[in-house]
Amino acid sequence: MDYANIIFTVEDGIATIKLNRPKALNALNSEINADIMAAINEVKANPEIRVLIVTGSERAFAAGADVKEMAEATPRYAREFCGLAIDINNELESLPIPTIAAVGGFAFGGGCEMTLACDFRVGGSRTMLSFPEVGLGIIPGANGCARATAIVGPAKAKQLVMLTEMIPGKQAYDLGLLNWYVEGSVELNAAASEAKKAFKAAKKSGEGNIDALKAAQKAAEGEAAKAEYEAIYAKAVEVANTLKAKPGCALASAKAAINKAAIETVAAGKAAETTEFTLLFNTHDQKEGMAAMIEKRQAVFTNN
Repeated sequence: MDYANIIFTVEDGIATIKLNRPKALNALNSEINADIMAAINEVKANPEIRVLIVTGSERAFAAGADVKEMAEATPRYAREFCGLAIDINNELESLPIPTIAAVGGFAFGGGCEMTLACDFRVGGSRTMLSFPEVGLGIIPGANGCARATAIVGPAKAKQLVMLTEMIPGKQAYDLGLLNWYVEGSVELNAAASEAKKAFKAAKKSGEGNIDALKAAQKAAEGEAAKAEYEAIYAKAVEVANTLKAKPGCALASAKAAINKAAIETVAAGKAAETTEFTLLFNTHDQKEGMAAMIEKRQAVFTNN
């Protein structure tokens, strides 16, 4: 199925939802949210899909919800608008397959919330996470507060949400908001840095062709950003391929038990873990995995 605001692809058991509103930096309005939900439903209906990657572009994963659509919203409309975003994030969180956010560029507001709903996140030096909502007189509306708390704890979650800080990729990785921090091209990053220095020096001194240097800086940064995004996405695919090789029933059970503990209580997570552990002994892949270990051979999983 073709979509107006996303690019949806499936290759070798890995589905990718690529947000595609470049002029709006992938801002999340009703139309793109409807496309995302429809693509998620395609994923749910296709048993051949083993992992889902959600991504944007080198400039932006998603620059938040579309403020123009929200500015004059009534409480009722705000609840309806937010409801679809909540549903999308709940689906990403509860899908029995692993989900990975490949985060290039900005992930603000609703975009940041969507990344936190995924099981894993990959970013780089140009990745920037932020919850700017308090500065607009609101708060995150698609359960970003709750998910941030589950991931980094209440003190850091309050820092992120209440101070509306912009968190660059390395800091996000150190906080645990990213699972992997990926470097792009060393050469292209160096070229972008030199082009930036040359433009700043010319602007300060008033000497040289400032317009040409500005264009050169923009081109160099664009190439470096694209290379970094490609490295981020490649890492996401690498992780997806690793996950794809593991038994799907065990992955689904692990995700369910961990989510139960994170979303509800540790006690609930413990109970779920015991139940999931027990039920897995009724699967082909449990028998195959243990037999392969005993027989010292490669397991052949069927995800049953």
